[in-house]
Amino acid sequence: MAGKPADQRDVHIGSLIEERRLRAGLSREALAGPLEVSLSQLGKYLKGANRLSATDLDTLARVLGVPVGFFFEGMPGRDLPQPGLSDRPQARLEALSGWTGFAEAVARAADTHLDEDRRQALGSLVRAVDHALSGQQSFDKANDSGPSD
Repeated sequence: MAGKPADQRDVHIGSLIEERRLRAGLSREALAGPLEVSLSQLGKYLKGANRLSATDLDTLARVLGVPVGFFFEGMPGRDLPQPGLSDRPQARLEALSGWTGFAEAVARAADTHLDEDRRQALGSLVRAVDHALSGQQSFDKANDSGPSD
């Protein structure tokens, strides 16, 4: 199975490796040996034509005497942060078209499966959430509905 194709980041990393190799006065053989690759393959890494694995990048960092993070300094395309999973815009609850249907389904399930005390506790919880979301009451108020089972 082929990996992702190399891109500008791989060219950046390859050029930093080559620059550091020359500064250290190391031959290409001195880098290819620890990686257990041919000189031809090493050349592809240095040109950014092939992507290095994390393990090989760690090996090169050790040989060149730099931290792995060195290769990511000044990385092209890192200026604009991409949203992470937690940064995705979330739809507002009231904008969700099925929200009313969901509330009705919960109410029907509560009527079918819960006794009177548990229906009352669920109602209290829903009212507390409604008040908190509308700014009328905060969640840090003491729970006076009794213990949960």
